[in-house]
Order: sequence, then C-alpha cells, then structure tokens
Amino acid sequence: MRGRRARRPHRLILAAAATALITATGTLAGCDGGGAAAVTSTAGAQGSGTSGASAPSSAPATSASSTSTPSGASTASAGAEPMPVGDLPGWHQIFADDFQTDVPVGGFSGCDNGTVRTCTGLPAAVQAKWWDYPDGWKDTSGQGTYSPSKVISIQNGMMHLHMYTDNGVTMVAAPVPKIPDPVGSEGGQLYGRYAIRWMVKAPTDSFKLAWLLWPDSEKFPGDGEIDFPEGQVNGDITAYMHRQGATSDSDQNEFDSPVPISSGWHTSVIEWTASACTFILDGTVIGTATSRIPNTPMHWVLQSETVPDRATNASATADIYIAWATVYRPD
Repeated sequence: MRGRRARRPHRLILAAAATALITATGTLAGCDGGGAAAVTSTAGAQGSGTSGASAPSSAPATSASSTSTPSGASTASAGAEPMPVGDLPGWHQIFADDFQTDVPVGGFSGCDNGTVRTCTGLPAAVQAKWWDYPDGWKDTSGQGTYSPSKVISIQNGMMHLHMYTDNGVTMVAAPVPKIPDPVGSEGGQLYGRYAIRWMVKAPTDSFKLAWLLWPDSEKFPGDGEIDFPEGQVNGDITAYMHRQGATSDSDQNEFDSPVPISSGWHTSVIEWTASACTFILDGTVIGTATSRIPNTPMHWVLQSETVPDRATNASATADIYIAWATVYRPD
C-alpha cells in the first residue's frame, strides 16, 4: 500500500543499555567483524562545523515565565533553538515548517492514499505540507490504530500528538512531511538532511517513537531504512541505519545515546549522503555509518506508535510536541 510502512517489529532500547553497544574504539559490540559496515561513533564530541548542526541545547522542558499550551509544553523552551531558515553549506533547504497555522483536533481528517496524498480536513497552508497515515490503518505492532483526526492538533506554534486509548482503540499517528518535487514514487528523495525539534512528555512503556526514512520501493530489508530518533518514550534515544542489500532486519548499524527520550526539548538531525549516514543529537554526532548506505529514494515518516513486544496499557498516554521540521537536498 502506497506510503505505508511494512509491519515489522523494531528493536527497542532500554535505559540500561544506553551505551553498551558502542565500544571505546567505535566498533559496534556484538557485530560480526567480517560483515559490519565501517562505523565511527563520536558520542560526546561536537558535530563538525560543516554539518550545519546547532549548538547543544540544554533548555529545560518547562519554564515558569513562558507561555505554555494547556498540556504544559513550553513554547519558550521550544524556541530556544529557532528553526533554521535558508541553505546550509552543502545543503539546499526545500521544506521548513514551524506551525504558524492552527489546526484543532479533527483537522487531520480525510487523509487518503492517493497520488498526491491529501488530508482534506486541513487548511490549505497545512495541507500543502503535511499528510498522515489514514484513520484506521494499524500500526507496526497491530495494537495501535493510526487516528490522525483524533490525535494531532497544531497550536501555539507546535504540532501536538496526543496518543491514548478510548473505547478499546489505542490511537497513534504518523505525520509525513510533503517535500516539493520528489523523485521517488511515494514522495521521497534520494539523500538529504532532515532536522526536527521535538519533546515527549508522559513516559510509558506502551508507546514509542520510530521516526524513519522508509524506502519508496517498499523493499525492506533490501533497500534499507534509516531511523532517528527511535525508542520507547520511557527509554533512551537511539539511531539505526539498516544497510543497503540487507537480508534481515538485524543487518544494521546501531548508535545508542544516554539521553532519555522524555528529557525535554531535543533537536535531531539525519544527514544522509551517498558516502555516509550521520546522526546528530543536540549538536553532538552520536554515530556515522560509511558502508552500504541506502541508495534508493526514501520518504520521512514521524511514526509514533505502540510498542510491539508487550500489551498496551489502556490507561497510558503520551504527548509529543514538534516545534519545527526542515528538509534539505544535497547541493
């Protein structure tokens, strides 16, 4: 089905294993030396000046003097790192949104799976930039139901995803930025820089992030996959690159950080080129893969869903706030 990610379980990250898989030499622990891609891991080191990454942000999740949404997300902390506007060295900006048009709950309705990908309930300015997996699709675990009309709203310069269970239906969402002039059959592009500022509240083991670049070919694992950030919302932030030509889900590079997902505002960046795939968290490079890089068009999906390996707690909720999102093409 067009634009829909294959239903397969993702590996989950627990806080106790935050850095266990990266050794002091940068080699992934547990990987077979003969088949592992060349990897560098520089957790704790600053990103290079040419990466375009912003300085690390230590802004708190809330501020007593800030204007807040009713559910408590701080707009002051969100704006501590403003959205980058314009090109960066080596990158041409093609998409940028800091959510200046409000959308009430219910606005992300009428999301179809047609050629253009449209959510007919959205205002024109938002409809031009966003789509979502339609109401009724099941998520990766099969326990959640994509329900953008019940989950997503935009207010106070932020997109808000409120995931919860009602009348036995656990509602999740997967917003998809619509980039201009895509080269892939499902709206994707070949290589790019993807930066997003976000915060998660209400840690729980029932929900997770799996924000990913998914191949337009729908051929997984052969055409790879790029995931960042990924993990349970009560766990730590992790990145994965599933390798080109893989024959199993485990044929991947994994980069763990010690940073909890629900620890305030974060900015995550994927830089995907023909020669490397680099993951940057709050201005720090947490890992770079340099071999068997995915080389077919991919589209960006902010997949927010239930956890595959356990029953969803019907009383659990999770709130995701997004301050801005940007996409670039290589120069």
